[in-house]
Amino acid sequence: MKSGFLRNVVTAIFVLSTMVVSTLFAFTTGAETTVGYAYTLNNDGQNNSVVVLARKANGTLAEVENSPVSAGGKGLLVPAGGDFDAQGAVRIAGRHLLAVNPGSNTIAVFNIEGNGKLQAVEGSPFSSGGITPLSLAISNDIVYVANQAVDFVHPSVAPNITGFRICDSGALTPITGSTIEFEPGQGPAQVDFSPKSGILAVTAGFQTDGKIHTYALQTDGTLKDGPGSPYVSKGVSGTVGFSWSADGKNLLVSNFRGSAVTVFSVDAKTAAISPNGHPYPNRQGAACWTALSPDGKTLYTANFVSNSISAFSVNVDGTLTLLGSTPKRKANGNDTKDLQVSPDGKYLYVVGPIAKQIAVFEIGSNRIPKELSLSQSPFSLKSGQWTTGLALN
Repeated sequence: MKSGFLRNVVTAIFVLSTMVVSTLFAFTTGAETTVGYAYTLNNDGQNNSVVVLARKANGTLAEVENSPVSAGGKGLLVPAGGDFDAQGAVRIAGRHLLAVNPGSNTIAVFNIEGNGKLQAVEGSPFSSGGITPLSLAISNDIVYVANQAVDFVHPSVAPNITGFRICDSGALTPITGSTIEFEPGQGPAQVDFSPKSGILAVTAGFQTDGKIHTYALQTDGTLKDGPGSPYVSKGVSGTVGFSWSADGKNLLVSNFRGSAVTVFSVDAKTAAISPNGHPYPNRQGAACWTALSPDGKTLYTANFVSNSISAFSVNVDGTLTLLGSTPKRKANGNDTKDLQVSPDGKYLYVVGPIAKQIAVFEIGSNRIPKELSLSQSPFSLKSGQWTTGLALN
């Protein structure tokens, strides 16, 4: 009787202790739970590949098994002292991921499978229809690519944007009559569709004054110039990255000369573009890349020269209010480019292309990002050169 009772007590204590240990383990490892994935290009000159990183609940990154995944083409070899500017080299469209091969003039398309794994679709990569593709835009089944034709590759054709239709399988088919050429040396840096309408915006000529083009998407997939397009900013210049406001009514464009953001109103039907107020300086060095928070209330700029991140409040009337700026550590010279906010709005990820690093910032209640501890940020990539593009899910 006593021995049976004792066995039951011991068993109960063992079960209880196991439950406690399991609970403590779950609590302490909860921060290590994978909540999503980040995708970037290693831009290898011979085997351009997509690096797949698990995003943990505490914001940290970890490269997954079998990463990087070949994109079936070449990256863009950058000569000593050279540079190229773009935003949107990697995009997610539903269950597909699209990525550029700027060194071989193609676009890779993958199926996104479980655990962040990628599987190239049949026929990938597809011709980009130009030289050095560097940015992608997607709206439903329409894809546009910016073929920048960067000067240091000595392109034989003019820069352009070209349209494709993407089918359910992920295959890309060129749209007849969709190609629009730009002046030599004035290639497009970014293309992106409005989230609320069929309007495509393009920044180009960023090495000079910088122009903002807007186009209305036609039913056949071609584009029509909007009234007032292209627009050249006054007082600031050098357009690279931009973000659409959440309502699709305004275009928030970075200007690296003057380190500011200029706001434009864009008509949802005609794509007519007009300035909305004065430029908003961030008092940093060379605002170039932008990212909008998921709730649409905050715009972040990556400042190339000062290696910092600035936060602007996006007001209902389309105006901006500077909230503040924060530095990015361990930058090797001017090395702050592509950035993205996590879908839950808790973390900001910023690419340092030359150092092959991704810095991780936590976004506080004041909306100003703060970089994680030195042991957690930046995350160093193991492959390629000149890390390019960033997409999150």
